[in-house]
Amino acid sequence: MKSVVPGVYQWSVFNEEKGLNFNGLYLQCQGGPLLVDPPALKSEEVAEIQGLGVPKFIYLTNKHHTRASAEHRERWGAKLLVPEDDRALMEIPVDGTFSDGELIAGDLEAINLPDSKTPGECAFYWRGKKILILGDAIIGKADGLALLPDEKFKDPHLARQGLRVLQGLEYDRLLLGDGEGIDADAARKVEAFIDSVAPQNP
Repeated sequence: MKSVVPGVYQWSVFNEEKGLNFNGLYLQCQGGPLLVDPPALKSEEVAEIQGLGVPKFIYLTNKHHTRASAEHRERWGAKLLVPEDDRALMEIPVDGTFSDGELIAGDLEAINLPDSKTPGECAFYWRGKKILILGDAIIGKADGLALLPDEKFKDPHLARQGLRVLQGLEYDRLLLGDGEGIDADAARKVEAFIDSVAPQNP
C-alpha cells in the first residue's frame, strides 16, 4: 500500500475495462481503523493491514463501490456501512447506514452529492488532514479530472450542479475511488473543474 500521509494508505487494482485504477483506502481514524470503497487485496497487503490494525468498519461512497467489501467484512468481522439513501439498492447485506453531515469515526464528514449517479453518492471530508475523498462524483483520467458519461445520470445537468456542495471546502489532497487524485492545491483545481462543467446560471 502507498502511504499518502500519516494514517492514510491507498492501494489500487487496475480495471482493464475502464482503463484506470480502482482505489481503496485504509484510514486510521479516532474511532478506529476503517476501509473506504475497498477493492481486492493481495496477500502482502492483507498482512500490512493486519500489522497496522484490523479495520473495524468499511464505508462506501455509493452502492456501486461495493467491490470486495463482502470479502473484507468476512475476513475481519468489520461492519459495512453505506449511505442511507443507497441502502435499498444494496445487493449484499449491510450493517448500518450514515447520513449527510454525519461525522464518521470522529474524523470524516459525510457530504451527500445531490442528483448524482445514485441517490446516496457522498464525499468524505477529513478536515484535520485537509483531504477530500470522492467515489464516482469525479474520476481521474490521464489528462485530468473528468465526469462519468451523461447516461449514468438521471439528469446530467443537475448532477453537475450538485458538485457545488463541494465548493468552499479547504483541502490540499483529493483522493478518488477511480483514477488518479491530486496531491497538492486540490481544492483550487477541483473548484476550477466544477466551474468548467457546471457554470453558474446567468
